[in-house]
Amino acid sequence: MLKKNSSQCSVCFIINRLCLYVVLFCTILFIVPTFICASQNKITIANISINKTTKEIRIKSTIAILNGILEYLLVGDHGKTYESVFKISDNKPSELNFALLLVGFVPLDFQTFLKIKQSKNGKEVLLSKYKDSLLRISFVTNNQSYDLNYFLHNRENQETDFPWVFTGGLFYKNNRYAGDFELSYIGIWADPTAVVNLFSKHKNPYQGNYGFEIKPTKQPFKLEQDVEIIIRRY
Repeated sequence: MLKKNSSQCSVCFIINRLCLYVVLFCTILFIVPTFICASQNKITIANISINKTTKEIRIKSTIAILNGILEYLLVGDHGKTYESVFKISDNKPSELNFALLLVGFVPLDFQTFLKIKQSKNGKEVLLSKYKDSLLRISFVTNNQSYDLNYFLHNRENQETDFPWVFTGGLFYKNNRYAGDFELSYIGIWADPTAVVNLFSKHKNPYQGNYGFEIKPTKQPFKLEQDVEIIIRRY
């Protein structure tokens, strides 16, 4: 029996992934067309807006919690809202995945992402080799723009500049997009089903004074307050 070499396996993986994305695009574009509004430079899928000119993505969401440990930045409103800063309704993670692909972001394989996280110079590797997978995220509420550090408290050190990485989520064996079941959009603690993950070497926040939490200071926000998440290139 002939064995496939590594290059053949890589090609097969890429072809399989592309085929799955084609299925995903067709599902979004043809099965649920009532949620899509398109113009020359902008596509809106419910609460997700894609600007094809500026390559910017905006997500209408609400504040999920005002205190506590964080494992997510954004989840669906029927997902793990008890450990997420923001929540969103009327969308699916596969639609965020579609939006990121549409404006030219390139997904970084999750296992490769984990290996880079564990390396000593991981951030430098990301910046030099995987720039097209890196995002910056901020948010706007009440016509005022905020950096995410306004919300996120680093419980391990003083570092604040963490790249967000488009890891693309994964498909189950039945070719269903996992994030649409888990309702995981943007992870802080690395989640293979999330579309985007934070690049940090922080430990599990439930195993000690690790990870991130909502800043333990009085916030000028309210639960369920409307916010708009803004995703740009890093």
